[in-house]
Amino acid sequence: MTIQNVKVLRNIWLPIIILIVAGSFVYSFNLNNKLFWDDDDWIINNNFVHSTSWDNIKFWFSNSALAGVGLQSNYYRPFLFFTFALNYSISGVEPLLYHLLSNYIHVFNSILVFWLIRLVFKRNPLAFLVALFFLVHPLQTEAVTYISGRGDLLVTMFMLLALLFFYKSESVKDNSGNFTNKSLTTYYLLLTTFFLIFSLLSRETAIIFPVLALAFYVSVLSPDRFVKSLKTGLVKTWPYFAVVIVYGVLRLTLLNFINTLNFYTEQNLYSENVHVRLFTFLSILWEYLKLLIVPLGLHMERGATVYTSLFQWPVWGVAAVLVGILYILVRFYRLEIRNLKLEIQQPNSSYRIWLLGVSWFFIALGPVSGITPINALIYEHWLYLPMVGFWLIISYYLVKLFDYLKSRNLTTYYLLLTTVVAYFSFFSYQSIQHNKLWGNEAEFYKNILKYEPKSTRVNNNLGNFYYNEGDFNNAEIYYQKATEGDNTFAQPYYNLGSIFQARGDIKTAIQLYKKAIEIDPNFYYSYQNLAVIYAQRGDLVEAVKNIEKLKTLIPANPRVYYNSALVYLALNNKEQALTDLKEGLKHSSLDPETGRLIEELIKELQ
Repeated sequence: MTIQNVKVLRNIWLPIIILIVAGSFVYSFNLNNKLFWDDDDWIINNNFVHSTSWDNIKFWFSNSALAGVGLQSNYYRPFLFFTFALNYSISGVEPLLYHLLSNYIHVFNSILVFWLIRLVFKRNPLAFLVALFFLVHPLQTEAVTYISGRGDLLVTMFMLLALLFFYKSESVKDNSGNFTNKSLTTYYLLLTTFFLIFSLLSRETAIIFPVLALAFYVSVLSPDRFVKSLKTGLVKTWPYFAVVIVYGVLRLTLLNFINTLNFYTEQNLYSENVHVRLFTFLSILWEYLKLLIVPLGLHMERGATVYTSLFQWPVWGVAAVLVGILYILVRFYRLEIRNLKLEIQQPNSSYRIWLLGVSWFFIALGPVSGITPINALIYEHWLYLPMVGFWLIISYYLVKLFDYLKSRNLTTYYLLLTTVVAYFSFFSYQSIQHNKLWGNEAEFYKNILKYEPKSTRVNNNLGNFYYNEGDFNNAEIYYQKATEGDNTFAQPYYNLGSIFQARGDIKTAIQLYKKAIEIDPNFYYSYQNLAVIYAQRGDLVEAVKNIEKLKTLIPANPRVYYNSALVYLALNNKEQALTDLKEGLKHSSLDPETGRLIEELIKELQ
């Protein structure tokens, strides 16, 4: 083996092998975790991801993410649903392949982080440290282990690939800055656009890519002063801005399922005031910083305080830190300008590290900063991509410290090495424990309730767990707790109604179903049960009202048309019954068993 081959093995393949082995080990502890929570609506109960048929593909591209189960949402993620459909086609709802795919997308993303930083800064230790932090950090489990969180993995993968090819397109130059192979450059730019489009189809946060590419260009690809680099970068990245603008127009018109720019159905102090959202975001940055450095007490459904003034703690403290970061950038920039005048090229200077790290972190957090009112204030998985920028700066100084100590004090050098290894071990241990927790549904919800005891969604989900286990007493307790929170969540009222209906208390059940509809007029589950109750009571007029509403909410569900036909037959309306059966037959591929019943009933009526 030549010396060159040994260097390639040591500098490139060894770090990649370590990333693969470390990622495989840490995330092997989630392989048997079952699908749950949003996985029910996104995968298990969603007939439109149960095959990759052409009808389903058209449905993904023309509907919101939850339309397949008759619910409304702002989410539009066709490619994400394509991956779910592939998993379902192979293994149904068995969890192993779902987790394997998500786990290795995450591992691949860590390799992309390593490769990108290695190419840009020419420092393998720096690239490896950042990639390893990204790979094993416990915060990542919320995106990786939660199958419905796969959108974070996909959008990151495609954006990293797009950045890599954007970098490649700029590297096909000679010393004079002229492109040496224009056809190859065009090919790389087309690939960048290709991966940008796929990132947009995976998760909405891909809208940040043009700004991220611009920051990437100014930080590491342009040797010029900031303003000149910015102007040139805008010329380089305008096609990506154009793609995002087209996407934005579509999301505001043809693909505007509820309200793309505001997730709140009822306005409040937070949603109506951008300064309140930004002050609140500053306070959340403080929480993010603590979670990045000491990731303890991890849980979903985090509550957060809304801040209305800059002079509240920790708002003013974080604002002061941001001013300090801006000052550091200005100082480093002045040093960079001095080096430019002396014609000193430093591709991994402090200025370029800080500019890329800070801009990466805040650009990636931009979609969840509150500029657009979103339906939550803080989630751990929102740090999935931003943390690359944070750890880039930290790793840069770790590498500098290692380099300094290696030549001066080997004892301190090995002490630092031991500390860093222990820190990574702590991260890995926390990730493993969190992966295990995701595998125990009841304990997972109880862990969240330790921190957020009034969470409506979590109490309702724990009630669902006990209901599915046949423990109706505990289910009722947690459903009741869920109704004690805010009255914007229809599910617990419906779930309580189901319990009372099973007990024979139909009057209370009807009241609860109507309460659920009052909260959410599009919550179709209540209409289903009310239709059944009224049909059983012989109140066919009320049954028809609820069934007709169901047809508007879940128009592609063949069971609705089958049940409607039965009601209309009871009303001696054979013509309408046949119309419903024929319409239901059009959608029978989604439910073959119901399709068979429809065919049999049509034969009886003809």
